[in-house]
Amino acid sequence: CTSARCGDGAPRTDLSEGDEGYEACDDGNSDSDDACLTDCSLARCGDGHVRAGIEACDDANNSNSDACLTTCAVARCGDGFVRTGVEGCDDGNVSNTDACLSNCRTARCGDGFIQEGEEACDDANDSNSDACLNTCVSARCGDGFTQAGVEACDDANQDDTDACLSNCAIARCGDGHVRA
Repeated sequence: CTSARCGDGAPRTDLSEGDEGYEACDDGNSDSDDACLTDCSLARCGDGHVRAGIEACDDANNSNSDACLTTCAVARCGDGFVRTGVEGCDDGNVSNTDACLSNCRTARCGDGFIQEGEEACDDANDSNSDACLNTCVSARCGDGFTQAGVEACDDANQDDTDACLSNCAIARCGDGHVRA
């Protein structure tokens, strides 16, 4: 006759949960990656042991900002939790028009996506001679940048007595304006 102990393969049925020596399970093996841990407690997410086929990870903490979520799933972009040092944001959606892009980078002018309510345009380049300025504002006559193929000049003023008229045309003889 031997004394009952955790690991002997026979769960103690004479004890209740909370009693010293209570065993929720006892599979008699030294494998903590199955349903019964080596301390005879039932495996669960958060116990620090990865159950093969059930959990992708288990780091035994309450943080959702590291590589393993509290649900024992591997953290990934789009899960709704910001992974420290890896993601700038994570809003859990695939929209590229809000403050967080679908690649978990914070939206900014120049990223190629128009952020609703913040940007009029975003062509992801540094050119100020196209339809979208590098400040994500639509180009217009009077903004100080000559839009290629649209404006002949743009001096950002309303003075029609200089070399560039207020309609972004080059001043010339016969344009109806006296040059200073």
